[in-house]
Amino acid sequence: MPYLFSEAVNLHPLIIIISVLIFGGLWGFWGVFFAIPLATLVKAVINALPQD
Repeated sequence: MPYLFSEAVNLHPLIIIISVLIFGGLWGFWGVFFAIPLATLVKAVINALPQD
């Protein structure tokens, strides 16, 4: 299952599993529900930061 999502959002499957565990631990069901969009958002913010 993480492999299927990883192709859709361009994230490594391990990152998806870790994000589900972290966000699920923080916010329960809603954390699991929003884990992949939040992980994608975090990746986009990190990529948008200026690199020196």
